[in-house]
Amino acid sequence: MSQSRSTQITPSLHPSSISLEDVRNWTKVLETGHWRELMQEHVDANVEWTHIAPADGPLGKTTPLTGVYNSREEIMEEGLGPIMSRFVDSRIDFEIVDVFIQPSQMNDVSECHLTKAIFELKGSGVLKNSGQRWNNYYAGVWHFDNTTKRAVKVRMYQDSAAANKAFED
Repeated sequence: MSQSRSTQITPSLHPSSISLEDVRNWTKVLETGHWRELMQEHVDANVEWTHIAPADGPLGKTTPLTGVYNSREEIMEEGLGPIMSRFVDSRIDFEIVDVFIQPSQMNDVSECHLTKAIFELKGSGVLKNSGQRWNNYYAGVWHFDNTTKRAVKVRMYQDSAAANKAFED
């Protein structure tokens, strides 16, 4: 897979925050399509994961993925698993377009131990039923615990029409 065109890292205010090397290791897993490995190794078991928006929000459930997931198991089995099963080898290959890392804002003392990573991604895969090439674009805000180096809070956004196309195949 191609490498990131632009990676920006701001100085850390926490001595054990995630590093560029941590992010590179994370993206290597993501770019090879091994999403289950990524989730197991880099996402906390009790992650708070919001995909697009809460299902009861003003736009409603815009895709089958839309909603809030309260654990790694829940997002893997109820969110990512169903869409990944629509692809050959349950695989979407991701390319990191851009990433920005900074300490989480310290407005809330409970978040001063977190580092925020903001990702822009491009995903592509082959739909299992039609054999058609599929592409989508994503943006995400991931909050990593500086001690465990696992994501504890995630907000992911994507092109809803493209996601729905995969579910319709």
